Amino acid sequence: MSLEQPPPGHRASDNDRERAAAVVQEAHSDGRLDFQELDERLTQIYSAKTQLELRNATADLVPVRSGSDRAEVVIKATHSAQKRQGAWQVPERVRTEAVHASVQLDFTEAVVRWPEVSVQAELVHSSIVMIVPPGWSVTIDDVELHGGSVKNKTTASSPTGVHLNVSGRARYSSVTVRHPRKRRWWWPRYRK
Repeated sequence: MSLEQPPPGHRASDNDRERAAAVVQEAHSDGRLDFQELDERLTQIYSAKTQLELRNATADLVPVRSGSDRAEVVIKATHSAQKRQGAWQVPERVRTEAVHASVQLDFTEAVVRWPEVSVQAELVHSSIVMIVPPGWSVTIDDVELHGGSVKNKTTASSPTGVHLNVSGRARYSSVTVRHPRKRRWWWPRYRK
């Protein structure tokens, strides 16, 4: 997937269209699209009403990996909290190492360019919460537990959604995968 993964019915903004157009133009400059395909895709992007239509226009344009792209990122936390939220670039593999800490990975606005994302969690007396948009599929069967818990609170997945594969070890720790919370009128804006 080459764009952030929103719920399928959300309306596309001008910024969403510009990001999708940039992906298509990058594919053209790499030689993966000819002029005719570029024109067709740009027409499709600028006439898109929903983010699902944008996703479909760029779904097969996985970026070519260059030397500067990192295939893996390591997030370390000791007696602290680490958060990844907003429009952060998600690599194919995310490795978290937490000791007496909390880690939150919010994929709702993240730029995901891969059909599958792997998260390896190595936790000791810690917690990790992964917030995924509706439509993502999740596998959490490869987490080894010792006095911990694993919870998958997501709903049914979409065939076009990203697959999140969670693995690792949780010693006296918790691993949770969920969707964003529905905003209540009394909640502050920052709460997800």
